[in-house]
Amino acid sequence: MNKFSLEFLSRLTDVDGFLLKNRSPTCGVGDAKVYARIEKSPVVRTASGLFAKQVETLFPLKPLEDEGRLRNFLLREHYFTHLFTIADFRLVKQKQSMKELVLFHSKNKYLFMAYDQSKVKRLGRIVANKEHVSVDSLLTNYEQALHDLFLTPVRSMSHINVCEHVYGYFSKHLTKPEKNHFFQVLDQYRNQKIPLSSVLGILHSWCHRFENQYLLKQTYFEPYPVELVAISDSGKGRALT
Repeated sequence: MNKFSLEFLSRLTDVDGFLLKNRSPTCGVGDAKVYARIEKSPVVRTASGLFAKQVETLFPLKPLEDEGRLRNFLLREHYFTHLFTIADFRLVKQKQSMKELVLFHSKNKYLFMAYDQSKVKRLGRIVANKEHVSVDSLLTNYEQALHDLFLTPVRSMSHINVCEHVYGYFSKHLTKPEKNHFFQVLDQYRNQKIPLSSVLGILHSWCHRFENQYLLKQTYFEPYPVELVAISDSGKGRALT
């Protein structure tokens, strides 16, 4: 199996991530059972399966998840967000263009801010390129920093912080009742009474209303294709429309 895994994975090109079978002796990601002996022996620990280990070794910067964990909405949203961001970045790498990197960083500003503001600053310093390193080295450094950014899912308080930042673009143009309604909805999200999609729906409508092209380009509002949002997700996270 190790030989097959190595040969198979070595032939892959343009791979953006992996979704493997959970609890499988070959594909389990951290949850494959390890037995003391071959026959009739107890489970001594859990670990990644043989194929999964090779994935972790050969593709350390790629999103890796198992199907079982994706039953959890937050983990599923995190995986899809990571996967499609990495896929988009692959296109930037192919073009080897500083301009494309700047555009990529700009349109992902608020998505990245939701994950970790300090790591966004690190990404920003890489893009600024004050050391005048080559584009190839720059993209390599950025990819590693991008991997570090997605190590953990977004926390609700980080979403609240980003939503307040976006609200700031419109605050001077809103009526008092509109402002009050927004903060009431935000408080309901803070208290886990409504999903994030309720807050984002208001903000996104204002992006269109006030024709803010910068915000309309932000991936934060739709970090992965809406077709991947299940009906059962509509009350948990991002809106269907």
